[in-house]
Amino acid sequence: MTNLSKPIPNPREYPILPPDMNYIYFENAHLFPFEPEKRDYSPVNAWWLSECAFLVYCHPGFARMAMALVGFDHFHFFQGKGTECMVSWNKDSIIVAFRGTEMKSLSAFHELRTDLNTAPVDFDKGSKVHKGFLKGLQEIWEGEEGLKLFLETLSAEAPSRSMWICGHSLGGALAALCFARLEKASGLYIYGAPRIGDGEFVRICDNRPVWRVEHGRDPIPLVPPDVPALNFNFKDMGKLIYIDYRGEILFERPLVTVEEEKSKVLLNISQQRKRRESLSVEGFKGVLDKDRAKTLINGINEHIMQSRVEWKEYFDSLDKGIGLKIKDHMPIYYCAKLWNILIEGL
Repeated sequence: MTNLSKPIPNPREYPILPPDMNYIYFENAHLFPFEPEKRDYSPVNAWWLSECAFLVYCHPGFARMAMALVGFDHFHFFQGKGTECMVSWNKDSIIVAFRGTEMKSLSAFHELRTDLNTAPVDFDKGSKVHKGFLKGLQEIWEGEEGLKLFLETLSAEAPSRSMWICGHSLGGALAALCFARLEKASGLYIYGAPRIGDGEFVRICDNRPVWRVEHGRDPIPLVPPDVPALNFNFKDMGKLIYIDYRGEILFERPLVTVEEEKSKVLLNISQQRKRRESLSVEGFKGVLDKDRAKTLINGINEHIMQSRVEWKEYFDSLDKGIGLKIKDHMPIYYCAKLWNILIEGL
């Protein structure tokens, strides 16, 4: 099934900033139908909901059409000053997807204010959460036309229907707050989401299906920081699904210690010292011994070239392992890599 794999977009050739209406959403979804009753981690649902979290950046009319083409015939869109959310459903399940910060729109300034408003405030059940994120959810939550009543009504109409909540970036934070308030929601998948609340907030969702998907070089999941001295007690929530630089799934962040990196550096130095020692100048007679001079010069050149390769490989591995790159926060990478992981299991 490798012929179905998706290329990883090159930002120099493909505009990776959402929204993206050239991308084919849910391509080949018929091979992997959504699994509404799957409460454990599902590679299928992880991919499906990443597509939803990407799609919600698009125009609502486009999103409605894309969802209908994969069997979600009903659709409703909620919009606040900076918060947008789509709800799509069929007889089996409801999908609620929150949009992240949309840098191309006029709402970007308002959304950035939401992202940066990090002061902890009171949330349900005694916990503390990010003030800006909570304010963003409140824009569309209450009232007769609000998301809360809408979802409660949908659930009451068909109690057996599952409800899945998802979002990317800021949308992931809003999705987490929504999920925490809806005890009947089936599960939560968030992608490249920042930290949302304190330890008590995390415990509210402890025994529920919460999956936090992170790309290894995406810096956004590392903020806001956990700095108790500054009253920044933000914690990671849910179970981690970590996509490393090879496109493989891990269930914990790789830990890179100083000692590990020190040992790699010392290994390079040791190998290069041995090569230098082998390049003895004993017997070198200058220009009168041309063959010896040529051999020595070639050896030195080979040593320099090999050393460059060794250090390049080291720094490349360091970058891939712990380097932070904001481009890798883009939702298209989550979708493409989760799809490729999915088909590799066939």
